[in-house]
Amino acid sequence: MTRLTLAIPFIALLGTSTFAQQNGTCSITNRAFGAGEQVCYEVSYTWFLIWTDVGEACFSVDADNRFGKTLLHLKATGKSYFFYDWFFKVRDLYESWVDPVTLTPYYFNRNIYEGGFTKENEYWFGQPNRSVKIRVRRRGGPNRYVSLKVTPCTFDVVTAIYFTRCLDFSSAKSGAAYPVTVLMDEEIYAVKYRYLGKGNVKLSGFGSIACLKFQIDVVAGDIFSQGQKIYVWVTDDINKLPVYIESPIRVGSIRARIKNFSGLKKTLQLK
Repeated sequence: MTRLTLAIPFIALLGTSTFAQQNGTCSITNRAFGAGEQVCYEVSYTWFLIWTDVGEACFSVDADNRFGKTLLHLKATGKSYFFYDWFFKVRDLYESWVDPVTLTPYYFNRNIYEGGFTKENEYWFGQPNRSVKIRVRRRGGPNRYVSLKVTPCTFDVVTAIYFTRCLDFSSAKSGAAYPVTVLMDEEIYAVKYRYLGKGNVKLSGFGSIACLKFQIDVVAGDIFSQGQKIYVWVTDDINKLPVYIESPIRVGSIRARIKNFSGLKKTLQLK
């Protein structure tokens, strides 16, 4: 299993940030979620057709006073289950503080442990000359600070996930491809995705859910082979909640399906 297996739900969910640069604007008003929302996903891995639940990824939204402002604290965690820790232990934390209405990011923190690999990242947005101040540290190493210039509509990975839920998908055309700009580590990535249309997805314990489906083009490397795609299903309602993700990887396949949720703006419509 590759090092970032449990991080794939974060990578895939940000791929639903499909209209962040549509019409060249990032302007939104958040009506999709608020403080008190919590969502968890079961992460499963298969090799030779045997599926195993190996961990979970959870997302939460809370109100917090920081930088002299009332902000939303967006928190995402990934962890392997205890039985799987002996093989590949994961304890990941991603969190961002954003404006509750516009979702403008102020600060981002990342602290991950993945099979012995560690990394800490902090981003301070809104620096002079449209730049982001970044702190990077590996286990046992020194802090390193860099400054990176960014373009408008550039998000950390957590903010990108929530930003898309505030956007209007009603005018999306099947087959259209769009980019979203995401800051990860010290690099800026243009993530390409393709809207595939509407359809229902049936999930154990929930029944059938009306969704919008997206295909995400990925870059070949340690995790993905050339030509592999990530597929994401997002509820076709005001919540725009990702409920199911699936993707092949270099060794096997991975999927994440919604496990439990609370505090949604609108009751999820199940069939």
